[in-house]
Amino acid sequence: MKTYFLFFFTLFFAIAGIAQTDFETREIDILPDSQLSIKGTTNINDFECDFNTLRFKNETFKVHYTEKGEILHFKNSVLPLENQNFDCGHRKINNDFHKLLKTEKYPEIFLKIKKIDLNREEEATVTLSFTIAGIENDYRFPIEITWENQVRFKGKLDLNIKDFNLQAPTKIFGLIVIDEEIEIDFNLNIQT
Repeated sequence: MKTYFLFFFTLFFAIAGIAQTDFETREIDILPDSQLSIKGTTNINDFECDFNTLRFKNETFKVHYTEKGEILHFKNSVLPLENQNFDCGHRKINNDFHKLLKTEKYPEIFLKIKKIDLNREEEATVTLSFTIAGIENDYRFPIEITWENQVRFKGKLDLNIKDFNLQAPTKIFGLIVIDEEIEIDFNLNIQT
């Protein structure tokens, strides 16, 4: 009986090891000319919080992927974004932004790439997981991909802050109210 158990135990880990080797690992650099912003509106005006992509200058990220036909599947491929690297153009708006994201408790937003479906040459559909304030949600949306000396991913996603249990702050006794819908715009230039 112990021999059978040892055999199945060994077989299980051998198969698990084989399954893991299907994924390739590649190091990527996000170039400083990339752009990433969060846009929103209030009942009075619009605001935009830009991420300082110069923070990526000396960082290399690892992506783990496997290709099946026209679909790239990813695993453990996460881009952390420190909330403090977003600038909304004004100190008070920055403070409100950090209160909204609960930056003291959750200092980072995590973008985890899960899948890219290469529909056409320059169009694709991406599945990303966003973790904001400790809550993770998946989103599937179209992106443009340009393949030249570098790879460029461009797209935008509309999401509701309530999906992350976030409560938009109100100002001046509720006269200024932030809309629950925000837009994430990105234009990421990547070098492998």
